[in-house]
Amino acid sequence: MQIINKLALLISLAISVSFQQPRTLKVLCIGDSITQGKVTGDSISELSYRFWLWEKLDSAGYHVDMLGSNNRWFNEHPTNRIAIPVSQYTGNMFDRDHEGFYGIKSGESLLGGFTHDSVTYPSLHNRLLQYDKADVAFIQIGGNDEKSDSITTINNLKQIVEELYARNKDMQIILSKLICPWIVYINHSIEPIIAALKLKHPGIKLTTVDLASGWVNCPEAPGACTLDWVHPNTTGQKQMADKWFKAFSSAGDKEKPGFKPNITVSAITDSTATIHWNAATDNKFVQGYTIFLDGKPANWRYSECGKHDKQCISLVPGTSYPLTGLQKGKKYTGSVAAVDYADNYMASKDFKLLIQ
Repeated sequence: MQIINKLALLISLAISVSFQQPRTLKVLCIGDSITQGKVTGDSISELSYRFWLWEKLDSAGYHVDMLGSNNRWFNEHPTNRIAIPVSQYTGNMFDRDHEGFYGIKSGESLLGGFTHDSVTYPSLHNRLLQYDKADVAFIQIGGNDEKSDSITTINNLKQIVEELYARNKDMQIILSKLICPWIVYINHSIEPIIAALKLKHPGIKLTTVDLASGWVNCPEAPGACTLDWVHPNTTGQKQMADKWFKAFSSAGDKEKPGFKPNITVSAITDSTATIHWNAATDNKFVQGYTIFLDGKPANWRYSECGKHDKQCISLVPGTSYPLTGLQKGKKYTGSVAAVDYADNYMASKDFKLLIQ
């Protein structure tokens, strides 16, 4: 009898576990056209990374509640809505809510008062009060601020994070570098912004993801990530979603990457050299590598074609990097650092380089 009772209890527990609801994850995506996506005619021409990110989270077992005051793609008719996509893995229906607005600047998103698709929106503070507190926020905004004052944009980004933190101090906030790497002042300000906010709020859960790393803007180049230099194609959308997901999955990670680079140098000329290293390992994911030359980051991103030449500093996705602009007869001291998606890094020992 006792054995039967124990067996009944085990069956009951198994049934209880099998019928447990997945954890609800409240997700907020803040941005501009890259976040909103676009409808052309009767179909979605720019699906946005939001769908692919949602699909990854949904497939990971979360019940995903996408938050936001906007639930339309750009140009979507309010009474002739596009059929909502579903996950190819679970069959669940995409949640279309978000805080993305085609053409918006960071200050407009923060302060409100802008009209979009015939709707006038209040400030971000007031918009956040209209829906539940988010568990995680993904922020990719500033591309339309290119000709604005950099200090203003930086302050806007800080204030956006401040508003999110005030709304929920346990929120995981991920502030990205832009996929438009020629907007250098924003991309080079992301790490200092995060450092300043962590100093002000020691408990803030704030990290960055380098979306500029490995991004191919030129539509004609192999592996192109964009339709038109700016707006992501399906390849780009999926690449963004993959990086967002890895950053989300790395929350709370304190372990540095394992890195034994065994650095070598090849193709040395009187102004160039290529450095090579072994790949790092990580308990989560390696995001990329930073190269230091005489104490300064040297891993500039270069355009694949067109007029955008030397762009922002961004992580190197591979295990080699060509150094340019070196001076003949000069000795250089360098190092390589492996970086994960929780901003942990492990630097190599210094290497020496002589340009003869």
